[in-house]
Amino acid sequence: MRVALAAMSVVAAGAFGGMGVASAEPAVPDAGQLTSELRQVLNTGAPASERAAKLAGGQSAVPTADNIANRLNSYGGMVNWQVQNPVPNGDRLDAQLAVTIPIFGTKTHDIYWVDQDGAWKLSNPSACVIATDVAGVDCTV
Repeated sequence: MRVALAAMSVVAAGAFGGMGVASAEPAVPDAGQLTSELRQVLNTGAPASERAAKLAGGQSAVPTADNIANRLNSYGGMVNWQVQNPVPNGDRLDAQLAVTIPIFGTKTHDIYWVDQDGAWKLSNPSACVIATDVAGVDCTV
């Protein structure tokens, strides 16, 4: 019995001892929070530094965000969009952007955020999906 307990102790110590302190991932936002974050990124009236802080590409991704915002603003509110179904996937947060245009209906686009510097930031590939597939503008990141 003592041998079995000793063996179990060694196995348990090995299992738990091998666990290092993992870096804390940011809390997983819900769809409403991600929609709000994306609206802030596309708010051309907000300071560029605040918008850049929410983009994986940082300051270099702001021109793409500007291109998207300017095109969507030109539609005069006819385009409605929101983030849906965020699901953690390692250091990514996968989601869909649901875009609704009257008469044409709703189309979803797969996008994702990345864990960067302890915060979820819109990935460069996702910024390009939104730019090219949703807004029909150039992606510069």
